Amino acid sequence: MPVDPKILKKNTEQLERLERLVSSSPNYETDLHDGWTAAVAFAHMGFWDRRQAELLRDWSVGDPLPESATDDQLNPVLERYWQQLTPEVTGQMAVYAAREVNEIIESLSDEQVEALLSMGKEFMLARGNHREEHIDQIEREL
Repeated sequence: MPVDPKILKKNTEQLERLERLVSSSPNYETDLHDGWTAAVAFAHMGFWDRRQAELLRDWSVGDPLPESATDDQLNPVLERYWQQLTPEVTGQMAVYAAREVNEIIESLSDEQVEALLSMGKEFMLARGNHREEHIDQIEREL
C-alpha cells in the first residue's frame, strides 16, 4: 500500500509553510511559553524530523525500529541544547530535516509503508501533523 496521498500532501504543505516562515526572518526570540522560544520550536521540529529520517533510512535497509518509550523524555533533555543554538540556524535545520524526511517517506516501498502502518507507526509518515502544530504555535505568537 502506498503512502496515503493526503499524508504526502500535508507533509508538503507544512514543509512549504515552514520554508515561508523561516524565509520571512521571524523573531526567533518570540516567547512561546514554558521556556520555549520560536528558535527552540524550530530546533525541536528539526530534531524530530531528522530522527524520523534516520530511523526510516536505517529501517528501510533492515535495521529494527527502536522502542519509543523514552521519546517523551527527550524533549526536556534536549531543550537545554536547543536554547544554545544560534536562532537562525534552528530555522534552517528544521527546513533541511523536513525536506529530508519527506524525500525518504516518498521513496518507501508499498510493503514498507504497509509494515509501518501495521506497527502503528503512521506518525513516522505523517510528519506534517507535527510541523503544523508548532508552526501554528509560532505564527500565533508572532
